[in-house]
Order: sequence, then C-alpha cells, then structure tokens
Amino acid sequence: MGEKDEQINDLKKALNRTLFWDVDVKKLDYKKHANFIIERILSFGDEKDFKILQKIYNLNKLKKVAIKLNYPDKKTINFWSVIFDIPFNSFLCIKKLSTLKPNAFWKR
Repeated sequence: MGEKDEQINDLKKALNRTLFWDVDVKKLDYKKHANFIIERILSFGDEKDFKILQKIYNLNKLKKVAIKLNYPDKKTINFWSVIFDIPFNSFLCIKKLSTLKPNAFWKR
C-alpha cells in the first residue's frame, strides 16, 4: 500500500461522520466522489476536516470545487474567498444570485 493509500485510509477513519449522514462512508470512492466529499466538507466541515482534505486533494482541486459550491451562505463564500485567494464574485452561487430578479415576496 502506497503513502497516498494510507492517507486515504486515514481520511476514512478521521472523517466527521455527521457530515456524511446520508451516505455509507465506507462506500465512498475518494477519486470518483471527490467533488461530493470536498463540497460537503467545505460547506459544513471544520478546520480538522479541511486539514484532512489538504492531505488528500491538491489545492487546485479544492479551489475548483469551492468555486462551484451550490448552497453556501455568504459568510462561507467570503471565508473560502479569503483562504483560496479567489474573488468573491467568481463563485458560481454568487453569479446565480446576481442574475435572479426580485419577485413579489422580495419587495417590502
């Protein structure tokens, strides 16, 4: 077993199971499901979870997934914008928000 495989096994053991309450963690393939794993941890994980991600995935992969996050709040986006040195408006979810037109429920 190579060093990368050992790191992946460490990841499996160290993963915060509550982040993956809806899936069987043992069945996650860390290459095939990389985007899912990264998105879940970037959206809901803590510093420990992020440090584990950094050991498994390269920085470019983490940035690519971060930019495409679907549902983070603005604080989360701002945080990852600073950490990854990505302009706030580069995040896909922000671009989606800026294209939405207010409806009757938005007006006060």
